[in-house]
Amino acid sequence: MNILFWNLKGNKNEKWIADTIQENDVDIAIFAEYHGVLFSDLFSLLKNEYMQFDGYGACEKVTLICKKTINTVVRREQSRYTLYSCFVDDDTYNIIGLHLPAPPWATSSDRKSVIRSIVQDIIELEKESQSKKTVVIGDFNCNPFSEEIIEKDAFNAVLFKTIINEQEIVEYNEKKHRRFYNPVINYLSEKTQTFGSIYCSSGNYQLYWNSYDQVLVRKELIEGIDSVKYIKMINGKSLIKRVRPDETISDHLPLLVCVKKGV
Repeated sequence: MNILFWNLKGNKNEKWIADTIQENDVDIAIFAEYHGVLFSDLFSLLKNEYMQFDGYGACEKVTLICKKTINTVVRREQSRYTLYSCFVDDDTYNIIGLHLPAPPWATSSDRKSVIRSIVQDIIELEKESQSKKTVVIGDFNCNPFSEEIIEKDAFNAVLFKTIINEQEIVEYNEKKHRRFYNPVINYLSEKTQTFGSIYCSSGNYQLYWNSYDQVLVRKELIEGIDSVKYIKMINGKSLIKRVRPDETISDHLPLLVCVKKGV
């Protein structure tokens, strides 16, 4: 199952999106800053094989499209995230799309406030769906090692499988917290020139490439992560202009995650 996330920067990107989806056989795609896209044109390019799930109006930050063969239900939504149930073959996946508050206008504390709401909604959805095949994907507006990703009372995400395999639930401040696994670090590499999803060179302290677009999964799916990559080329055309994403397309690179079915 191929899952795509792309912050589109408000640009009109129907052809780029369609080429990305078709080239990578995307099953589920979540978009942020998507209001420049005319979805009727996009679906025409996709031969009307996909449909959109927009929720009930509480969230304008993300939207989801998927193949019509995938039964999808909007379960919960707030202003910055939406929770979906996606039924694929005999499995129920909890898919959460998000767009967290951005620096420099928001701090890690602002993001953690939203994250705690997301985590509580995820816990409730996992109980209702009786499934912990949970995927959280989107623009986190922070890096994999940032405090809002790592802290036990935030996303409580670990960067290495051995840690979550040894102990999935940890206790902190007399409360139990179930961990997520963050595979993104494993796929960053100078050898493959996979650096991150967004580039910033301003200010004195900079990583230049940042992995703001990320995916987290529960323990049930850690062996199901087949690949994670930031797409830099679509239909033979580069998404990079000089050293950074081409902002006429988007200032973010698309994130593609392959999850093995049946794991």
